[in-house]
Amino acid sequence: MRKKQLRPLELTAPEQFAEFIRALWDELYWANVYYELFKEASRLWKLYEKGVRYSPFFWAYTLRAHCQTAPVYLHRIYDQNEKNFSLHRFLLTVRDNPDIFDSTAVRKRRENDAHAEDLIPAIGPLGHSQLERDIEFCSDRNLKVLNLKTWRDRITFHKDERELFRQKRFEEDYPLPFTDIDELIEAGFEILNRYSQYFDTTIRSRGSREWKDMEFVFEALTHYPDFSPRV
Repeated sequence: MRKKQLRPLELTAPEQFAEFIRALWDELYWANVYYELFKEASRLWKLYEKGVRYSPFFWAYTLRAHCQTAPVYLHRIYDQNEKNFSLHRFLLTVRDNPDIFDSTAVRKRRENDAHAEDLIPAIGPLGHSQLERDIEFCSDRNLKVLNLKTWRDRITFHKDERELFRQKRFEEDYPLPFTDIDELIEAGFEILNRYSQYFDTTIRSRGSREWKDMEFVFEALTHYPDFSPRV
């Protein structure tokens, strides 16, 4: 069967780009939040291992939940389905609408921003070579994205019948290392911020997160008095 090519998103007004960016940024934000929660909780588990032993079942499944949730958002961001909203289709829409990123259009969009005249030359024009590289990265020609797609189609969102009688663990044939998740999240933020700047000179923040509340919970475990099981 011939593979169907992804098409650009439907666009009725330039202002829709702002909503596209916001929606993709939300997906990336939550992928990053759950992934960082998993990494920080894993670090604290080792640091407070003696306290964690009082409720290892709870903590193991808490970490597992965070670890499994982060890729769900990544699947949406790097989705290769022809009808789904994704970073790949967003970039194809950028390529089909270069006039929206023309400096005249950006100036009009930012006419009430006193800093726009300094920002627009500093950001520069839409880079078409860079755009093609970004499209390539977000497509399944990128082996990391292709692997993520395999997880999506056969494990995360669907239960592929081929997996019912598998002799080896799926992860052995299709490893999804944390380094790949790191790279896909970081690249997603970088790509979206690039076109956010081209669109209206805006650099978006990931938002600040304070992990002290999590460490407080782990630290509190060390004050739990030792006890003997009830008879």
